[in-house]
Amino acid sequence: MGTKKLKDIVGSIDALPTLPSVVSRVNELVDDPTASAGDINDVISHDLALSSKILKLVNSAFYGFPRRISSITHAVVILGFQTVRNIALSAFVLDAFDSGELPFGYRNFWIHSVGVGVAANAIGAHHGVPIGDDAFMCGLLHDIGKLVVFQYLREDFDKMLARVDAEDITMVEAESTMLEVGHAEIGALLMEQWQLPEKMVAVLRYHHQPDAAPEEAARLVAAVHCADILARGLLIGSGGDRKIPIVSEAAWETLGLSEEVLPDVLKDIAADMGKVEAFIELIQASSNAK
Repeated sequence: MGTKKLKDIVGSIDALPTLPSVVSRVNELVDDPTASAGDINDVISHDLALSSKILKLVNSAFYGFPRRISSITHAVVILGFQTVRNIALSAFVLDAFDSGELPFGYRNFWIHSVGVGVAANAIGAHHGVPIGDDAFMCGLLHDIGKLVVFQYLREDFDKMLARVDAEDITMVEAESTMLEVGHAEIGALLMEQWQLPEKMVAVLRYHHQPDAAPEEAARLVAAVHCADILARGLLIGSGGDRKIPIVSEAAWETLGLSEEVLPDVLKDIAADMGKVEAFIELIQASSNAK
């Protein structure tokens, strides 16, 4: 079922989209304690298209700032290095993967992905989990490995979807017997190639196996794991299957969640769902409405 080909793709991950030099440099500056907002502005301002996308998103309903942010430097000061890096990365990712023909819908895929990011943020904020802005980015990227399989192994991907529908199983269950490497590992390898933070790599690798996550990333992994399942239960977009997995007890305990607080968590997520549409509208505008 194409396992050798998939292994070759993963083994030579440089065949996949690589981070543009601008985004790579911004990523380096985020980890540089001597870097300033002006340094990031100098890098991003050389890419007019990226600058425009960042300012559009910063000034969109997704962030909801009362006053217009007119410069990248201002955006960095208001939002912080990490958030601006994640916005730049989002803009790149949404253009890099041409998924207009995705069987369960390009828009549905990104609605689910953005929804998981918003839900992960809501979980963290509601319970005081120090997971930071990476929660949203990890939610946005958590299923990016599926797009790799779709683009490079279209026939195998279609066969997996057919089995998912026929047997009412999850994509993960179908992958386990049809592919040598699943979307979680593929996504993690891609994040490693892009030299993104280890915690983000861990989320992509373990979001379906939170009990196996390294301790330093356990809360972030747990938040995205639970957010993914809650987003499925709330029918927010689609990840390609209909079955709702059981939440990992380890993830639930890591976050300190309980059945009693679940209604409040769901209320928080529902309150932020309007942001998903705002983000998706910007995605469509920036990606030529695929």
